Amino acid sequence: MEGCSPEDISLFVMGQQDNGNQHVILGKNEKTSSITNNLHLKGIKLDEKEYISSESHNVSEILPLDELKGVEVPKPSDGVLKNLKEDDMKRSFIDTATPFESVKQAVSKFGGTVDWKAQKELIIEKRKHAQLELKKVHEKIPVYKAQCEVAEAFKEQVLKELDSAKRLVEELTLGLEKAETQEAEAKQDSELADLQLKEMEQGIANSASVVTKTHLEVSKERCASAVAELKLVKEELHSTKREYDSLVQERDIIVTKADDSVSASREIEKAVEDLTLELIMIKKYLESAHSAHLEAEEQRIAAALALDQDRLNWEKQLKQAVGELQHLNEKLLLTQDLESKLDRASTLFVSLKDELSSYQEAQRNLGTKTTQEQMLAYWEGDLQEIETNTQEALASTTKELEEVRSHIETAKNEVNCLKLAVSSLENDLEKEKTTLATMKQRENLSSISVSSLEAELNRVHAELELIMNKDEDSREKMVDLPRALQQAAEEADHAKLVANLMREELKKAKYEAEQANVAANTMEKRLNAIMKEIEASKASEKLAKSALEALEESERANLESDNSANGVTLPIEEYYTLSKNTYEAEEIAYNRVISAFEQIKAAKESELKSLVKLEETKKMIKKKKIFQIAAMGKPEMANEEKLHAEQELQTMRAELEQRRKVSNDAMGLSDPEGAIGEIDAAYESSSGSPRPYIPQSNTTIALRNSKRRRSFLPRLVTFLTRKEVQTPKS
Repeated sequence: MEGCSPEDISLFVMGQQDNGNQHVILGKNEKTSSITNNLHLKGIKLDEKEYISSESHNVSEILPLDELKGVEVPKPSDGVLKNLKEDDMKRSFIDTATPFESVKQAVSKFGGTVDWKAQKELIIEKRKHAQLELKKVHEKIPVYKAQCEVAEAFKEQVLKELDSAKRLVEELTLGLEKAETQEAEAKQDSELADLQLKEMEQGIANSASVVTKTHLEVSKERCASAVAELKLVKEELHSTKREYDSLVQERDIIVTKADDSVSASREIEKAVEDLTLELIMIKKYLESAHSAHLEAEEQRIAAALALDQDRLNWEKQLKQAVGELQHLNEKLLLTQDLESKLDRASTLFVSLKDELSSYQEAQRNLGTKTTQEQMLAYWEGDLQEIETNTQEALASTTKELEEVRSHIETAKNEVNCLKLAVSSLENDLEKEKTTLATMKQRENLSSISVSSLEAELNRVHAELELIMNKDEDSREKMVDLPRALQQAAEEADHAKLVANLMREELKKAKYEAEQANVAANTMEKRLNAIMKEIEASKASEKLAKSALEALEESERANLESDNSANGVTLPIEEYYTLSKNTYEAEEIAYNRVISAFEQIKAAKESELKSLVKLEETKKMIKKKKIFQIAAMGKPEMANEEKLHAEQELQTMRAELEQRRKVSNDAMGLSDPEGAIGEIDAAYESSSGSPRPYIPQSNTTIALRNSKRRRSFLPRLVTFLTRKEVQTPKS
């Protein structure tokens, strides 16, 4: 324990000697590594469960660290610390009992269980039990849900009944207020009549009578209140008349708008028919463009195949020409070899002639004539043979040389021709490449045109669908607009009434909530008082038990040692009185505890009821607020719907007028292709920027326009059919 500060030690070593045994309690914290090292140095061992084990002393009581964590150990004073520093912790109380051989021994000694398998089985059984309970809970969930739904339905019914009851109460309160006012007036009248009677009995004059004056004042006040009420009623009447007039004006405006929308819908139907015809024509034009695109693709594929075949043929011809060139080169090499051999033979022939001439001269000088003649004849024959052979070889070689030269010239001519063919083929290839590039550009342009036409088709389809949807929506709105206006007006009035009612109900709900809060506070106070009573009863019960234990101990002491000096002798009467008192005290405490528990239950039930009431009132307040907001927002929604319908009608009229103008402009043109282009431009302008609506009063103009449209459409159809007939011919 040397060198350890008291801050690092979680629990001090506490020792107490009792009959030669030494009690040691030591706990080890995460910071006390130095303590364990010092203990190991002094021969002290720590077990697996953080117990101290030693060999010299017996152990009477050892506690683990987990049980000592909650124990509060008093800090040593300054004097104790000084003494410890002076003594350098010389005195240390260490347990030197025999160590535990195993954890099992330690656990069994302190009353624990070591049957880990049984514990595992228990854990598995607990898990199974928990799973079964979970299943039961899951099975009960739908039942509780159904019960909850039934309770909610019952709650809704109760709320409806509550609303009806509240309305009745409000009506009754209004009647009560009226009755109270009438009763007060009647009381005033009766009091005044009594006073008047008394004055008449006394014989007081009318001018000097107080009753007449008070009667006059009361009548004046009543008259003033009646006049004020009349003014209020008149103001309300004027406001209702104004609202009624405004509603009538709005209804007339809506009726006129409905008529306009009906006429606009008819015009839209006509425009839809025209658009369908134009769509059919655009589809035909698209189909013709698609067929032309397919033909162009087929031509491109055929041209590509022909080019591939030409390339293959040209490659084969080039390979053949290269092979012939190689053969000619081999022949050239052979001719060169033959020329070299000829040169060698000619040199040999010249050398042989020189030798012959030299030999002949030598023979002339030395030999006889016979031998000379024989040798001359022999050498002449050989020479003639050699000459003939050489001449034949020279002729053959010259012929071969001439043939080779002719072959070389022909090969050179063929190579030049092939070079010219290759250059021409390369030029053709470049031309084909340029044509292919142009074809690809045309294909891209055609694909772009097809995609643009498809996009236009899709746009026209979308416009048609939008127009149809708008037409249907406008019809439905025209049918529903007057009803919606009436409903909006009724809902606005109803919303005002409901808003007033909701305000009153909100006030009542707030008052009820305050009362519920007050009740909850009172219940909490009662609960606190009851808990205090329970604590007092428990304390009295403990006192009674301690008294009983003291009496039992005294009785035992009396029985064991009658003559002992420590015993207390009591008479029977006192003992009976004490026992009665204890029994009565126990009964009183038990009754108090039971009553306290009953009061707690009642308080909890009342608290729950008050909480439920609070929640219900809060929910009611929220619902009423939502309903009030919705009721206030309904007139605004109706106005917004009216404005939206007016805007849609204006946009539809503007689009129709623009389309009419476009169709009129298109009818004046004779060229149908230009007409189609202008129609496309009109579509783009109509989708981009709609023009404002200008109303037309003359119906004859519309009839002429429709006639012109009908006369122009067949022309377009015939023109497109002619175009379709011309495209396959070309």
